[in-house]
Amino acid sequence: MAGTGKSLKVSLIALAFVTIYGSGFVGGRYGLPYAEPLYYLAIRFGATAVVLFVLIMCLRIEWPRSGYLHLILSGILLQGVFSVGVFYALYRGMTPAVSALIIALQPILVWLMVSVVTSRKVRLLSVLSLIGGVLGVAITVYRGLESSSGLTPTNVAFGFLGLLGLSTGQFYYKVKNPGAHPLINGCVQSGSSAVVMLIGALIFENGDIQWTPKFLLSELWMSLGVSIGALSLLFILMRSESADRVASYFYGVPIAAGLIAWPVLGQRPTVSEIIGFAVIVVSIIAFNRSSRPSGAEEASEARTDRSVPAADRF
Repeated sequence: MAGTGKSLKVSLIALAFVTIYGSGFVGGRYGLPYAEPLYYLAIRFGATAVVLFVLIMCLRIEWPRSGYLHLILSGILLQGVFSVGVFYALYRGMTPAVSALIIALQPILVWLMVSVVTSRKVRLLSVLSLIGGVLGVAITVYRGLESSSGLTPTNVAFGFLGLLGLSTGQFYYKVKNPGAHPLINGCVQSGSSAVVMLIGALIFENGDIQWTPKFLLSELWMSLGVSIGALSLLFILMRSESADRVASYFYGVPIAAGLIAWPVLGQRPTVSEIIGFAVIVVSIIAFNRSSRPSGAEEASEARTDRSVPAADRF
């Protein structure tokens, strides 16, 4: 019963994460007409860091003595590089659903990284599930080539830059996680990303910002809802699940992005996108079942968990 309860809890957290994270692709597109990407991101991450710092002070959360370098590096990859790739693709016309579909290839990269590093046994169902996820992505992206989805070579390159940043950042954080409180994780990672974004904006952009209600609403949601809410849920998932299982949840992000973009941006999902979404959902379920540890593996993980600092346990 305890295992079932924990599984349900993780599933609910994953569902909330996918929904909020998917809304970020729509929220970014909603506000990008009023600012250049790097300035937009500098404001977003800066506001997030300030809010988290205030919360940390109010809650009197103890700051760790070490591990900041790992948080900074993982933050620049997980938030900075990822966001630059995605936001420049959105800024140049790629739709949120298609952008999210490129990011949905993340489970493949993370699974390969984990398999190579751990030299673990590869299960056939895991391979088939990941292939199914790629197939679901391909079905939707293929139709996008015939529409106004913004699938130019440059936009696709930016999309894959975001994919690389997210995958390597998540894997690096999972390996080097210093066990800090999720709010401290977010504060350090957002603050370091804000500095990098601001430097990039001062060098490469003109600083044109229109402080419209839509821009402010977009920044508010991206700072509080996505950068704080979704990423805090992601940190919780990464502490309780394997890196590749967490990555598999990203297959569901395009579904959330596509459904939210419908009422907000008027971008109705096509029949092929719905078919692709269905294939992706089945792939997530199959992959998570295939990657569920055996009894011996669970016992080994339990012994390992006792050696993890209390602050880093689920």
